[in-house]
Amino acid sequence: MFWSPMSLLLKQILSAFSLLVGLILCLSWFYWKDSDLWLLLAGSLLTLLGIVGTVFAIQQAAEENE
Repeated sequence: MFWSPMSLLLKQILSAFSLLVGLILCLSWFYWKDSDLWLLLAGSLLTLLGIVGTVFAIQQAAEENE
């Protein structure tokens, strides 16, 4: 009973953090002159994981409210 809302909150926080770090990495790659390609790839991957995690957290929250 306690772990279900805590798990949802943890998923939301981790998804938001992943999205934030991914966007920061992508922007760092864009503005940094001699940046490596791995910076863009890591940023893109973290951004995608953040978006997917957010969508699944919203879906899980909607299912719990029903």
